[in-house]
Amino acid sequence: MTAIVIGVGNRDRGDDAAGPLVCDRLRARPGASASLRMFVCEGSILDLGLRWEPDDHVIIVDAMRPASRPGRIVTVDATLDALPTPGAVSTHEIDVSVAIELARAIGRMPARLLIVGIEAAQAEWGTPPSEPVEAAIDSAVALVEELAASGGVPGHPAANVAS
Repeated sequence: MTAIVIGVGNRDRGDDAAGPLVCDRLRARPGASASLRMFVCEGSILDLGLRWEPDDHVIIVDAMRPASRPGRIVTVDATLDALPTPGAVSTHEIDVSVAIELARAIGRMPARLLIVGIEAAQAEWGTPPSEPVEAAIDSAVALVEELAASGGVPGHPAANVAS
């Protein structure tokens, strides 16, 4: 099984840069590039389902809509469960859940699909990531590495809400 990490977001929109930043830091870690395939998706996400094969293990990292605690990290197993209503999770015009449900509808789901969400404080154009999100990036990197190594097994300590 191949582990694929997809960092979704826009580096020019504040906390929406979380997904690409996690991939950047993963690439900088010794040996990470050898054990993971990584993509950064800063444009349209509707083609996410074309980036994996049925036997892959996929981890999507993305900023979540602001709710109660900026910087909070949440994992969701999207392999079998339908995702929340579009717009409830992602900071994008087209929610990541829409792209995943499209992949499900056309039979393009991978063996395992996890979402690592980092709750955003803001996603304003031309701003850097907020302090809480910046502080959560290294924890998200460690979580992604752990999920990739464990296969994202349900019940594994890393498969629960973190931070």
